[in-house]
Amino acid sequence: MKKVLSAIGIAALAATAFVATPAQAATKLKIAHIPKLGTIGYFQAAHKGVERACKELKATCAYKGPTEITAAAQVKEINAAVQGGYNVLIVAANDKDALVPALKAAMKKKVTVVTYDSDVAEAGRSVFVNQASSEGIGQALAKSASDLAGGKGDIAILSTTPDATNQNVWIDYMKKELAAKYPDVKVVATAYGLDKPEESTTETQGLIQKYPTIKAIVAPTSVGIVAAAKYVSGSASKGKVFVTGLGLPNDMKTYIKDGSGAQASLWDVENFGYVAVQVANSIVNKKQSVKVGATIKSGPGDKGLKSRTVIKGAAARTERVTAPSFSVSLPSPVGGRRVALLESAALIGW
Repeated sequence: MKKVLSAIGIAALAATAFVATPAQAATKLKIAHIPKLGTIGYFQAAHKGVERACKELKATCAYKGPTEITAAAQVKEINAAVQGGYNVLIVAANDKDALVPALKAAMKKKVTVVTYDSDVAEAGRSVFVNQASSEGIGQALAKSASDLAGGKGDIAILSTTPDATNQNVWIDYMKKELAAKYPDVKVVATAYGLDKPEESTTETQGLIQKYPTIKAIVAPTSVGIVAAAKYVSGSASKGKVFVTGLGLPNDMKTYIKDGSGAQASLWDVENFGYVAVQVANSIVNKKQSVKVGATIKSGPGDKGLKSRTVIKGAAARTERVTAPSFSVSLPSPVGGRRVALLESAALIGW
Protein backbone atom coordinates (compact mmCIF):
# COMPACT_ATOMS: atom_id res chain seq x y z
CA MET A 1 0.00 0.00 0.00
CA LYS A 2 1.33 3.40 -0.94
CA LYS A 3 2.12 5.59 2.01
CA VAL A 4 2.41 9.30 2.65
CA LEU A 5 5.28 10.23 4.93
CA SER A 6 4.52 10.66 8.59
CA ALA A 7 7.92 11.29 10.12
CA ILE A 8 8.50 10.61 13.76
CA GLY A 9 8.91 13.93 15.51
CA ILE A 10 12.64 14.42 15.85
CA ALA A 11 13.84 17.87 16.76
CA ALA A 12 16.97 19.86 17.28
CA LEU A 13 16.94 23.27 18.87
CA ALA A 14 18.31 26.73 19.09
CA ALA A 15 18.99 27.63 22.69
CA THR A 16 21.57 28.55 25.25
CA ALA A 17 22.95 26.15 27.73
CA PHE A 18 21.36 25.08 30.96
CA VAL A 19 21.56 27.61 33.74
CA ALA A 20 21.47 26.33 37.29
CA THR A 21 19.03 28.25 39.46
CA PRO A 22 17.63 27.79 42.95
CA ALA A 23 14.52 25.65 43.16
CA GLN A 24 11.36 27.68 42.80
CA ALA A 25 7.70 27.18 42.07
CA ALA A 26 6.93 26.57 38.41
CA THR A 27 5.28 29.38 36.51
CA LYS A 28 1.75 28.54 35.43
CA LEU A 29 1.78 28.66 31.64
CA LYS A 30 -1.01 30.37 29.74
CA ILE A 31 -0.33 29.63 26.08
CA ALA A 32 -1.78 31.28 22.99
CA HIS A 33 -1.24 29.27 19.80
CA ILE A 34 -1.33 31.65 16.83
CA PRO A 35 -1.07 29.83 13.47
CA LYS A 36 -0.97 31.40 10.01
CA LEU A 37 -4.68 30.79 9.51
CA GLY A 38 -7.15 29.19 11.89
CA THR A 39 -9.01 27.05 9.35
CA ILE A 40 -6.02 25.13 7.98
CA GLY A 41 -6.12 21.44 8.95
CA TYR A 42 -2.33 21.30 9.32
CA PHE A 43 -2.38 23.84 12.14
CA GLN A 44 -5.43 22.25 13.72
CA ALA A 45 -3.44 18.99 13.81
CA ALA A 46 -0.50 20.80 15.41
CA HIS A 47 -2.85 22.21 18.03
CA LYS A 48 -3.72 18.69 19.15
CA GLY A 49 -0.07 18.36 20.12
CA VAL A 50 -0.19 21.74 21.84
CA GLU A 51 -3.18 20.57 23.87
CA ARG A 52 -1.49 17.28 24.73
CA ALA A 53 1.57 19.09 26.07
CA CYS A 54 -0.59 21.57 27.96
CA LYS A 55 -2.42 18.72 29.63
CA GLU A 56 0.89 17.22 30.78
CA LEU A 57 2.06 20.56 32.12
CA LYS A 58 -1.31 21.54 33.59
CA ALA A 59 -1.12 24.66 31.45
CA THR A 60 -3.90 26.71 29.90
CA CYS A 61 -3.87 26.89 26.11
CA ALA A 62 -6.03 28.50 23.46
CA TYR A 63 -6.12 28.35 19.66
CA LYS A 64 -6.04 31.93 18.36
CA GLY A 65 -6.20 31.29 14.63
CA PRO A 66 -6.69 34.45 12.54
CA THR A 67 -9.42 34.51 9.90
CA GLU A 68 -7.11 35.98 7.25
CA ILE A 69 -3.64 34.81 6.23
CA THR A 70 -2.01 38.19 6.74
CA ALA A 71 0.56 39.66 9.09
CA ALA A 72 -1.95 42.29 10.19
CA ALA A 73 -4.41 39.62 11.31
CA GLN A 74 -1.67 37.90 13.33
CA VAL A 75 -0.54 41.15 14.93
CA LYS A 76 -4.12 41.65 16.10
CA GLU A 77 -4.13 38.18 17.70
CA ILE A 78 -0.71 38.73 19.28
CA ASN A 79 -1.76 42.01 20.87
CA ALA A 80 -5.05 40.55 22.10
CA ALA A 81 -3.27 37.57 23.65
CA VAL A 82 -0.81 39.78 25.51
CA GLN A 83 -3.67 41.95 26.76
CA GLY A 84 -5.47 38.78 27.80
CA GLY A 85 -2.64 37.76 30.12
CA TYR A 86 -1.06 34.95 28.06
CA ASN A 87 2.58 34.47 29.04
CA VAL A 88 3.60 32.21 26.14
CA LEU A 89 2.98 32.73 22.43
CA ILE A 90 3.41 29.84 19.97
CA VAL A 91 3.44 31.50 16.54
CA ALA A 92 3.66 30.29 12.93
CA ALA A 93 4.49 33.54 11.17
CA ASN A 94 2.91 34.91 8.02
CA ASP A 95 5.75 37.39 7.58
CA LYS A 96 9.35 37.33 8.79
CA ASP A 97 9.56 41.02 9.70
CA ALA A 98 6.06 42.45 10.05
CA LEU A 99 5.30 40.60 13.30
CA VAL A 100 8.54 41.56 15.03
CA PRO A 101 7.46 44.89 16.60
CA ALA A 102 4.41 43.27 18.23
CA LEU A 103 6.46 40.27 19.39
CA LYS A 104 9.22 42.47 20.78
CA ALA A 105 6.61 44.43 22.70
CA ALA A 106 5.26 41.14 24.06
CA MET A 107 8.71 40.01 25.19
CA LYS A 108 9.25 43.31 26.99
CA LYS A 109 6.22 42.32 29.05
CA LYS A 110 7.92 39.01 29.97
CA VAL A 111 6.00 36.96 27.41
CA THR A 112 7.97 34.02 26.01
CA VAL A 113 7.73 33.76 22.23
CA VAL A 114 8.35 30.45 20.43
CA THR A 115 7.94 30.42 16.68
CA TYR A 116 7.36 27.18 14.82
CA ASP A 117 6.78 26.09 11.22
CA SER A 118 7.52 29.60 9.83
CA ASP A 119 9.99 31.88 11.57
CA VAL A 120 10.36 35.59 12.25
CA ALA A 121 13.57 37.61 12.52
CA GLU A 122 15.65 36.65 15.54
CA ALA A 123 14.73 39.79 17.48
CA GLY A 124 11.09 38.68 17.56
CA ARG A 125 11.36 35.36 19.37
CA SER A 126 13.22 33.26 21.92
CA VAL A 127 13.56 30.15 19.78
CA PHE A 128 12.30 28.69 16.50
CA VAL A 129 10.99 25.14 16.20
CA ASN A 130 11.70 23.99 12.66
CA GLN A 131 9.75 21.08 11.28
CA ALA A 132 12.80 19.53 9.59
CA SER A 133 16.07 20.41 7.96
CA SER A 134 15.06 23.07 5.43
CA GLU A 135 17.75 21.81 3.11
CA GLY A 136 16.41 18.27 3.48
CA ILE A 137 12.91 19.42 2.59
CA GLY A 138 14.20 21.23 -0.48
CA GLN A 139 16.19 18.20 -1.56
CA ALA A 140 13.19 15.89 -1.17
CA LEU A 141 10.95 18.23 -3.15
CA ALA A 142 13.53 18.49 -5.94
CA LYS A 143 13.95 14.72 -6.10
CA SER A 144 10.22 14.13 -6.22
CA ALA A 145 9.71 16.79 -8.91
CA SER A 146 12.50 15.34 -11.04
CA ASP A 147 11.13 11.82 -10.71
CA LEU A 148 7.65 12.93 -11.71
CA ALA A 149 9.02 14.89 -14.66
CA GLY A 150 11.06 11.92 -15.84
CA GLY A 151 14.34 13.72 -15.20
CA LYS A 152 13.74 16.60 -17.59
CA GLY A 153 11.15 19.17 -18.55
CA ASP A 154 9.22 22.08 -17.10
CA ILE A 155 7.71 22.25 -13.62
CA ALA A 156 5.83 24.92 -11.68
CA ILE A 157 5.50 25.85 -8.00
CA LEU A 158 2.26 26.53 -6.12
CA SER A 159 3.14 28.21 -2.83
CA THR A 160 1.21 30.06 -0.14
CA THR A 161 2.03 33.78 -0.09
CA PRO A 162 5.07 35.66 -1.41
CA ASP A 163 6.12 36.48 2.17
CA ALA A 164 5.84 32.97 3.68
CA THR A 165 9.19 32.47 5.42
CA ASN A 166 9.31 28.69 5.45
CA GLN A 167 8.02 28.12 1.92
CA ASN A 168 10.50 30.63 0.52
CA VAL A 169 13.43 28.89 2.23
CA TRP A 170 12.31 25.44 1.04
CA ILE A 171 11.81 26.68 -2.52
CA ASP A 172 15.25 28.29 -2.49
CA TYR A 173 16.85 25.01 -1.40
CA MET A 174 14.77 23.09 -3.95
CA LYS A 175 15.97 25.32 -6.76
CA LYS A 176 19.58 24.92 -5.64
CA GLU A 177 19.16 21.15 -5.60
CA LEU A 178 17.56 21.16 -9.05
CA ALA A 179 20.41 23.23 -10.46
CA ALA A 180 23.03 20.98 -8.90
CA LYS A 181 21.57 17.54 -9.54
CA TYR A 182 18.69 17.86 -12.00
CA PRO A 183 19.71 20.63 -14.43
CA ASP A 184 17.28 19.47 -17.11
CA VAL A 185 14.30 20.19 -14.84
CA LYS A 186 13.30 23.84 -15.16
CA VAL A 187 11.01 25.89 -12.90
CA VAL A 188 8.98 28.04 -15.29
CA ALA A 189 6.57 29.72 -12.89
CA THR A 190 5.61 30.25 -9.25
CA ALA A 191 2.00 30.95 -8.24
CA TYR A 192 0.49 31.78 -4.85
CA GLY A 193 -2.78 30.28 -3.62
CA LEU A 194 -2.83 32.15 -0.28
CA ASP A 195 -3.41 28.82 1.52
CA LYS A 196 -7.05 28.94 0.44
CA PRO A 197 -8.61 26.07 -1.55
CA GLU A 198 -10.44 28.27 -4.05
CA GLU A 199 -7.45 30.47 -4.85
CA SER A 200 -5.13 27.48 -4.99
CA THR A 201 -7.46 25.71 -7.43
CA THR A 202 -7.67 28.81 -9.62
CA GLU A 203 -3.88 29.19 -9.63
CA THR A 204 -3.41 25.52 -10.52
CA GLN A 205 -5.76 25.86 -13.46
CA GLY A 206 -3.94 29.02 -14.54
CA LEU A 207 -0.54 27.36 -14.39
CA ILE A 208 -1.67 24.44 -16.55
CA GLN A 209 -3.34 26.70 -19.08
CA LYS A 210 -0.49 29.21 -19.32
CA TYR A 211 2.30 26.63 -19.27
CA PRO A 212 0.99 23.58 -21.16
CA THR A 213 4.46 21.99 -21.10
CA ILE A 214 4.66 21.55 -17.33
CA LYS A 215 5.00 17.99 -16.12
CA ALA A 216 4.75 18.57 -12.38
CA ILE A 217 3.43 21.09 -9.86
CA VAL A 218 5.30 21.35 -6.56
CA ALA A 219 3.13 22.62 -3.70
CA PRO A 220 5.03 22.98 -0.39
CA THR A 221 1.78 23.74 1.41
CA SER A 222 -0.83 21.40 2.88
CA VAL A 223 -3.69 23.43 1.41
CA GLY A 224 -2.20 24.03 -2.02
CA ILE A 225 -1.17 20.43 -2.62
CA VAL A 226 -4.70 19.13 -2.01
CA ALA A 227 -6.29 21.78 -4.21
CA ALA A 228 -3.81 21.11 -7.02
CA ALA A 229 -4.16 17.32 -6.77
CA LYS A 230 -7.96 17.52 -6.70
CA TYR A 231 -8.05 19.77 -9.77
CA VAL A 232 -5.64 17.58 -11.74
CA SER A 233 -7.53 14.42 -10.75
CA GLY A 234 -10.74 15.75 -12.27
CA SER A 235 -9.23 17.28 -15.38
CA ALA A 236 -7.78 16.24 -18.72
CA SER A 237 -4.33 16.75 -17.17
CA LYS A 238 -4.67 13.59 -15.07
CA GLY A 239 -1.75 11.33 -15.90
CA LYS A 240 0.05 14.17 -17.69
CA VAL A 241 0.69 16.68 -14.91
CA PHE A 242 1.75 15.27 -11.54
CA VAL A 243 1.43 16.98 -8.16
CA THR A 244 3.93 16.69 -5.32
CA GLY A 245 4.76 18.64 -2.18
CA LEU A 246 3.87 18.69 1.51
CA GLY A 247 0.50 17.36 2.59
CA LEU A 248 -1.38 15.57 5.34
CA PRO A 249 -1.73 11.82 4.73
CA ASN A 250 -5.52 11.71 5.10
CA ASP A 251 -5.90 14.65 2.73
CA MET A 252 -3.71 13.17 0.01
CA LYS A 253 -4.41 9.44 0.06
CA THR A 254 -7.22 9.68 -2.52
CA TYR A 255 -4.99 11.33 -5.11
CA ILE A 256 -2.10 8.98 -4.46
CA LYS A 257 -4.31 5.95 -5.13
CA ASP A 258 -6.67 7.17 -7.88
CA GLY A 259 -4.24 7.06 -10.77
CA SER A 260 -3.26 10.73 -10.56
CA GLY A 261 0.27 9.77 -9.56
CA ALA A 262 0.43 12.38 -6.81
CA GLN A 263 3.10 12.26 -4.14
CA ALA A 264 3.27 13.89 -0.72
CA SER A 265 5.50 14.08 2.31
CA LEU A 266 5.19 15.42 5.84
CA TRP A 267 6.48 15.19 9.38
CA ASP A 268 4.56 14.33 12.54
CA VAL A 269 2.51 17.52 12.79
CA GLU A 270 0.82 16.70 16.09
CA ASN A 271 4.15 16.04 17.78
CA PHE A 272 5.46 19.25 16.25
CA GLY A 273 2.99 21.26 18.31
CA TYR A 274 3.83 19.21 21.40
CA VAL A 275 7.54 19.97 21.05
CA ALA A 276 6.90 23.72 20.69
CA VAL A 277 5.08 23.82 24.03
CA GLN A 278 7.70 21.72 25.81
CA VAL A 279 10.43 24.04 24.58
CA ALA A 280 8.51 27.04 25.88
CA ASN A 281 8.22 25.32 29.25
CA SER A 282 11.98 24.68 29.26
CA ILE A 283 12.62 28.37 28.71
CA VAL A 284 10.12 29.55 31.32
CA ASN A 285 10.47 26.95 34.06
CA LYS A 286 13.89 25.43 33.49
CA LYS A 287 15.53 28.78 32.75
CA GLN A 288 17.07 27.66 29.50
CA SER A 289 17.84 30.27 26.88
CA VAL A 290 19.42 30.00 23.46
CA LYS A 291 22.91 28.97 22.46
CA VAL A 292 23.92 26.73 19.59
CA GLY A 293 25.08 23.34 20.85
CA ALA A 294 22.95 23.25 23.98
CA THR A 295 20.79 20.22 24.76
CA ILE A 296 17.17 20.55 25.83
CA LYS A 297 15.10 17.71 27.25
CA SER A 298 11.57 17.11 26.03
CA GLY A 299 8.47 15.93 27.85
CA PRO A 300 7.43 12.36 28.70
CA GLY A 301 4.86 12.26 25.90
CA ASP A 302 7.25 13.14 23.08
CA LYS A 303 6.89 10.67 20.22
CA GLY A 304 10.39 11.45 18.98
CA LEU A 305 13.63 12.03 20.84
CA LYS A 306 13.78 12.76 24.54
CA SER A 307 16.38 15.50 24.13
CA ARG A 308 17.41 17.75 21.26
CA THR A 309 20.46 19.75 20.31
CA VAL A 310 20.42 23.37 19.27
CA ILE A 311 21.49 24.16 15.71
CA LYS A 312 21.93 27.28 13.60
CA GLY A 313 19.15 28.70 11.51
CA ALA A 314 18.66 28.40 7.77
CA ALA A 315 19.25 32.09 7.22
CA ALA A 316 22.89 31.52 8.06
CA ARG A 317 22.93 28.57 5.64
CA THR A 318 24.56 26.44 8.32
CA GLU A 319 21.47 24.59 9.47
CA ARG A 320 22.04 20.98 10.42
CA VAL A 321 19.97 18.39 12.23
CA THR A 322 21.90 16.53 14.89
CA ALA A 323 19.23 13.94 15.56
CA PRO A 324 19.04 10.80 13.40
CA SER A 325 16.68 11.02 10.44
CA PHE A 326 13.79 8.80 9.42
CA SER A 327 12.47 8.26 5.91
CA VAL A 328 9.62 6.61 4.07
CA SER A 329 9.39 6.09 0.32
CA LEU A 330 6.57 6.61 -2.11
CA PRO A 331 6.42 4.68 -5.38
CA SER A 332 6.66 7.02 -8.35
CA PRO A 333 4.55 6.54 -11.47
CA VAL A 334 7.54 7.49 -13.62
CA GLY A 335 10.02 4.74 -14.40
CA GLY A 336 9.57 2.96 -11.08
CA ARG A 337 11.62 5.58 -9.25
CA ARG A 338 11.16 6.13 -5.54
CA VAL A 339 11.32 9.27 -3.45
CA ALA A 340 13.08 9.31 -0.09
CA LEU A 341 11.25 11.57 2.33
CA LEU A 342 11.97 13.83 5.18
CA GLU A 343 13.37 14.11 8.63
CA SER A 344 10.92 15.64 11.05
CA ALA A 345 10.90 18.61 13.35
CA ALA A 346 13.96 20.52 14.47
CA LEU A 347 14.43 23.41 16.86
CA ILE A 348 16.91 25.89 15.46
CA GLY A 349 18.42 29.27 16.21
CA TRP A 350 20.75 31.89 14.92
